[in-house]
Parts: sequence; structure tokens; C-alpha cells
Amino acid sequence: MTRTDPDLHAVRDLPPGLAEPTDASVSRTWYLLSARQTAAQRGSRHPLLRLFIPVAAAALVGVVTLTAINLTSGGGMDFAAPQISTIHASHQPLPTEHADHDPSLTRTTPEAVAALEALAHTAEQGTATVTLAPGQLIHVQTTGWAAHLNAAGPGTGQVEYQPRSIWLDPEGMVALKLLAGDRDMFAGPRSDPEGEQAHARQFLAEHGPSLLMPTPQWLASLPTDPAQLLAELRGEMTGNDKWAVDHQVWDQMAQVYADCDILLSPQVRAALLRAYTGMDGLTVGEVMIDDTRLIAIRHTDQGYAVEILFDPVTAWAVGRRSVDATGNLHLTSTGSSPVFDPLVAYHATWTQTIVSSTDES
Repeated sequence: MTRTDPDLHAVRDLPPGLAEPTDASVSRTWYLLSARQTAAQRGSRHPLLRLFIPVAAAALVGVVTLTAINLTSGGGMDFAAPQISTIHASHQPLPTEHADHDPSLTRTTPEAVAALEALAHTAEQGTATVTLAPGQLIHVQTTGWAAHLNAAGPGTGQVEYQPRSIWLDPEGMVALKLLAGDRDMFAGPRSDPEGEQAHARQFLAEHGPSLLMPTPQWLASLPTDPAQLLAELRGEMTGNDKWAVDHQVWDQMAQVYADCDILLSPQVRAALLRAYTGMDGLTVGEVMIDDTRLIAIRHTDQGYAVEILFDPVTAWAVGRRSVDATGNLHLTSTGSSPVFDPLVAYHATWTQTIVSSTDES
């Protein structure tokens, strides 16, 4: 896709006043948007195949993938709305008080720091490290809900059920196959998955792995000193002044977890969690999904919040959510679809496995 693509101009003509996405967010929208014949890469330097869109990008392009999964069921799915509670002063930000903090963000709360430290302690007790054999892929299964915006009115829409299953090449996390239920989302008349895959691999070859295009070797090489690791993560965020750097880091880490949490070693997992304690803008909450307690670490910027959901038993990231506190989004429920208050415009949980081909799940 080029900057003169007619679909890109169509996206630019959407109603004003909606938040703009991060570069990393838009780079993940190609295949979802092409499947709906509304492809867009606004502001993206690297059009790559990705699965998820946070709420800021969703407001721009008119669709956001939301997922919810019964974490305790071995069979069918139960999509009752999760019960949401809080931990102490959860998601109550503190004012910025010191010059060394980002003035556009609130200070990370003590409760969030404590929760991250507890997760890091759990993470470093782990022993499992995945070693990929040549040709093996990452399969990510997501089942849940999507907020589909109406063309008739800006910022209005309905929550719809949308299952997703994706197979990723671990060298750059390039999507090789994407299913919506039984439907192949790469089979549309305007889809060009092979071209996009070639583009992504060319970019990886020319620029090397990064937070946007991680590889198993790159993930394993991340520094385990929290301060050094946070500096490296922040250094990866360049060329976007629409969002605070820490918000961009958090958004991109949510995608890294969604693609390849399974590849993180206990040492890197713990180091990441401790690195986040040096960020601004984080709060903590608790999400109950079918009686399963998850820790929601939230980053808020300009009225939009991105949460990463962690399993306190393993310290693995198992989901993400986007919260709209701006009042720009108005969603209605259809049938048994979940309704969240405050408005959660994106709710995703996932499971990840290592497979040998796109025919295996």
C-alpha cells in the first residue's frame, strides 16, 4: 500500500476529532481492513501482517477486534460479560509531581508497581523456555467480540462476535494464515498475503528484528537489567508524537505478548515486568472472567487506555483490553454480547501453541 492509495484517502475522510493510532498500531491493520475492503496504513512506516487493533486505531478505521474467552471451560465458550472489580485504588492515577516524569502522563501508582513486582517474582520462578525447531510456527487462538462502527453515525456501533485463529512465522511474527471462524480472511479478492509477507520479510532483512518485528533470537537477547531494558524499549519508539512514548511502548508490548508471549524466557519475562515499573501512566485493576482472576495493568494517555491482562499464577500475558474514557464511542449490545462499564471497546484473551504447519492447531 502507498500513501496515495484511494482507501487511505477514504480513511482520512472519516469524521474529525477521533484519536489517531500509533505507527505500530496501524501497521497491524492490513489484513483485517483488506478483508473488509477498507485497507489503510495511515502513518505506518512498515505495512506488516498483524492481528489486533487497539481502540485508537479502531476509532480511525471503523473496526476493532474484541475477544473474550471462557478461561476455565474445556469445551464450549461462555461469553457472559466479565465481572470487573478493583485492587485497592486501582486505575486511580496520581498527579505528576517530579520533573523526571513525562508531564503528559500521570505517575505510575504504587499499587501498579507492587503488582508488577509480584508478577516479576512469579515469572522468575518459571522454568519453561520454548525452543523452536526449524519450520515451526506460533498458533494464536482468539475467540470473542468486535465493536463494528456504523457508517451512519460517527463513533456509534454494535458489539459483534468474532473468532480469530492466526498462524505466525516466528521470524518477524509474519501472519501466514488467518481464519475468522472457518472463513479464510486472506482469500478476499483484494487480499495479497504473499505480497505483504514478502514486503515484511524484506523489511526484516534490511532493518533487522525489533519490537515491531521480533524474532526468537531477538527476544532472547533482550537485556535483563530493568533500567537498560526500558531504555531500549523506549528507544524503539520513533517518529510518532501523537502519543506519549510510554503509551506507544505499552501498546506495542501488548502486541508482542499477543503474538509471542510463549517465546519469552522466565528471565526476560521478569525483566520486562520490572522495567515497566519505571514507566509513567500505569495503574492496576482486577478482571474476573468466569471466576478466573486476571491482573489488568493499564496505561492511559489522552483518554484512551490499553490494558495487558496477566495471569497471576504464571505471570504470562493472556489478554488485552482498550478502554475509551473520552465519550467519543457509543456501542450497543446485540443478543448476549458483553457490555462493559466503563466502556471497554476491546477485550481479548488468547492461547498460544507451537505447531509444525498452518494445517495444525
